[in-house]
Amino acid sequence: MEIPAKYNASESEEKWYQYWLDNDFFTSKPDARKPYTIVIPPPNVTGVLHMGHMLNNTIQDILTRRARMKGFNALWVPGTDHASIATEAKVVQKLAKQGIKKRDLTREEFLKHAWQWKEEHGGVILEQLKKLGASCDWQRTAFTMDEKRSESVLKVFVDLYKKGLIYRGLRMVNWDPKAQTVLSTEEVIYREEKSKLFYLKYYIAEDETVTPTGNEGEILHKDDKGYYAVVATTRPETIMGDTAMCINPKDPKNQWLRGHKVIVPLVNRVIPVIEDRYVDIEFGTGCLKVTPAHDANDYALGQTHNLETIDIFNPDGTIAPAGKLYVGMDRMEVREKIAVDLKNAGLLEKIEDYDNKVGYSERNADTAVEPRLCKQWFLKMKHFADIALPPVLEGKIKFHPEKYVNTYRNWLENIQDWCISRQLWWGHRIPAYFLPTAEGEEEKFVVALSAEEALEEARKIKGFENLKIEDLKHDEDALDTWFSSWLWPISLFDGINKPGNKEINYYYPTCDLVTGPDIIFFWVARMIMAGVP
Repeated sequence: MEIPAKYNASESEEKWYQYWLDNDFFTSKPDARKPYTIVIPPPNVTGVLHMGHMLNNTIQDILTRRARMKGFNALWVPGTDHASIATEAKVVQKLAKQGIKKRDLTREEFLKHAWQWKEEHGGVILEQLKKLGASCDWQRTAFTMDEKRSESVLKVFVDLYKKGLIYRGLRMVNWDPKAQTVLSTEEVIYREEKSKLFYLKYYIAEDETVTPTGNEGEILHKDDKGYYAVVATTRPETIMGDTAMCINPKDPKNQWLRGHKVIVPLVNRVIPVIEDRYVDIEFGTGCLKVTPAHDANDYALGQTHNLETIDIFNPDGTIAPAGKLYVGMDRMEVREKIAVDLKNAGLLEKIEDYDNKVGYSERNADTAVEPRLCKQWFLKMKHFADIALPPVLEGKIKFHPEKYVNTYRNWLENIQDWCISRQLWWGHRIPAYFLPTAEGEEEKFVVALSAEEALEEARKIKGFENLKIEDLKHDEDALDTWFSSWLWPISLFDGINKPGNKEINYYYPTCDLVTGPDIIFFWVARMIMAGVP
């Protein structure tokens, strides 16, 4: 036999890898052997292989090959994730280069572009894994938006809704103005920033008479225009949405403001001074501007004190007509402009440097998240946390390193309801159908797997007996990507569409999972929730 003078890795590896595939060395089917199962953490279809993937998949391959050598029926299942926000952003960018705006297209037209993009780019990372020699059962390659997985996702949504675990509600959410979609709490990355603290003058309304209380520590502010309160804020651009000023009833320095009304600077809206122990006496001047539509805590104050809610932002972060000032300008531009205007009007007392934590979108790192009040779909999480915590604390599910048990426990013990709706077109469309209602009426909807089933349900509602299918409006929103990912190991074996089938009984639960600690919240915990009986 002639020995080549120089080893050609590319030629040799491609030859032998193809030989392995041709002989089904990585293929697994249920048999009498004990199974060993790993499911790949599905990489985004937007992704290409990086060093983190290299390490992760090398460990998975070692574990899988070791199990085969020990006589297990080893299965390593590959697949990809549709990555709603990331993929839609890529498609929008591609269309923009062609002079096409997303909103100029119908949903169906946009999705054609998205599927085309997925077919062109979505398999890159899997082909790279093959080049590495990954011993996946490629015949089982799945995609979170393929027919089987999509059917599973919608069935789970309908089932959880019927069980009362999914609801639709008006809540303060994290909003990404660039992607124009809501984000979950875990998708907001907080950064320490050098910010500014703006001290604004809120003058007492003209018809108000100021009387000092004589309390020790009382601080009154007065100039030639009259008495005024000083509010310290990092967000002067939101004053157009102010509907109250709040002081702490225990704060001696601001007792003189009790019962008064003040004028919002530049806006000239007269608002009441309310009292609530929520206000931090030590922050700024102890006076808080209350903007119920644009801060979660302010919204709670608004609910408690029955305040008006004025939403001043458009979905893209520009000022809406309701703001009346700076309409159409971006919120960050307004912050700079309004500081100048306040100073010129004699309504800005001073500006200080301030170390602040600002939330940014995980997917759009340059975009500051905006608190926004809107209706969304939520999944009640307390029920799932209660069933997913014991298996880990009792050692039935083990973390390596073990220190991440505390991370897991901390998140589950402080869990919040999961906002599962996203204002995107690429993804699993929420199976909810809205019924026609008059303006001002409470919205009515039904949840069903298809429009036909929705019509049947809707006709059971009094007043809608003669409804036609074209009268129904399918919810425009898509589900959070993680809502399909949490079902991944079950849906891979069709355990939702066909409960108790041969494969789900044989391969599930899986044996090992190799992933990063950054998605313990997003994925690991939720998979445990979905899988614990």
